[in-house]
Amino acid sequence: MLTRLLARIAGRCPTHDRASYAVTSCLERDLGMTPSPPPDSLTDTFSDPALIDCGNTWCRTRRP
Repeated sequence: MLTRLLARIAGRCPTHDRASYAVTSCLERDLGMTPSPPPDSLTDTFSDPALIDCGNTWCRTRRP
C-alpha cells in the first residue's frame, strides 16, 4: 500500500513505467547493440505501453 502511494505521489504509472520488449529492442538497435531475443509470448513481443491508455487521469503519458 505504501509503495503504491509513493508511486502515485511521484506520478509513476504502473502501465507506462514497465519495460517492454518493443521499446527495449528499439533502444538496443539505436545504441548499436544486438537486440535481445523476443519473449515467448506473442503479446509481450508486440505490446507497446505508449499505445495503451492506462485510464489514470494523473498519468503524464496519457494522451488527450
